[in-house]
Amino acid sequence: MRKTVIALGFFDGVHRGHQRILQTAVKVAHEKGYTPIVVTFANQPRAFLTQKPSQLITTNVRREEYIRKQGIEEVYMLPFDAGMAVMPAEDFVRDILIGQYHCAAVVCGENYTFGAKGLGDGHLLEVLGKKYGFECHVCFPVVHNGDTVSSTMIRKLIASGDVALATRLLGHEYTLQGTVVHGRGVGRRLGFPTGNIELVPGMLVPRFGVYAAWLRTDAGTFRTAINIGIRPTFGLTTPVVEFNILDFSGDLYDADIELSLVDFLRPEQTFASKEELVAQISRDVARVKEILA
Repeated sequence: MRKTVIALGFFDGVHRGHQRILQTAVKVAHEKGYTPIVVTFANQPRAFLTQKPSQLITTNVRREEYIRKQGIEEVYMLPFDAGMAVMPAEDFVRDILIGQYHCAAVVCGENYTFGAKGLGDGHLLEVLGKKYGFECHVCFPVVHNGDTVSSTMIRKLIASGDVALATRLLGHEYTLQGTVVHGRGVGRRLGFPTGNIELVPGMLVPRFGVYAAWLRTDAGTFRTAINIGIRPTFGLTTPVVEFNILDFSGDLYDADIELSLVDFLRPEQTFASKEELVAQISRDVARVKEILA
């Protein structure tokens, strides 16, 4: 197997900081004549170790897509399990990075940790590089307003509804994916036909409220008003993503769609009457048209 330059990290969101790591790996690989690859995990180590549900920005499919767009040729997503959790850091380097993936160089961020109890870091990689004969490149973080751009920062932005800034720091659109399912038909009866997608388990739930978004499907790209939440006016309790396409008439049931969230309009709220709700939806639609003009 051709020698590799391995970019290390979980890369949830594949934000601008991650992109610096990935682009560095590609640059080093091209200079040396090696193959740039990523070795990461299919499931979030923190969620496994704490036994708490993950709150991911990107699905594995989308994460790999964004990683490859940076020039990475192969992406290996390993299962993070009980054995991986107790594997000593040096064993991970010797047996996996070198033994399985033939690394000639590794690239990581300043906050990267690995091995049992997270005892491995960039400094240890430099030490082990000298021992086993591979290069180590530790990348400086990308900073925004004095704060390091991280997946944690972006999760907080999305959870607060600031999808516009999250998108800028991601360097690509923040999206929700899903299959269109049948709802209760309330929107159609109000004069605003809607579709629904179910939230994917383990994915981050954005702040409840109304957003301007682009809906992308095989039929095209359309301006869309979406509501994320439990729809308290109707006494519901299960979160759902409900969307109203502004420039489309047709049937999207069972279609796979992608919603790119552009801007947050308002929080979810309860309305005293059908008339109040319809009036607010009309204002929301007008605002979406302005934002996505």
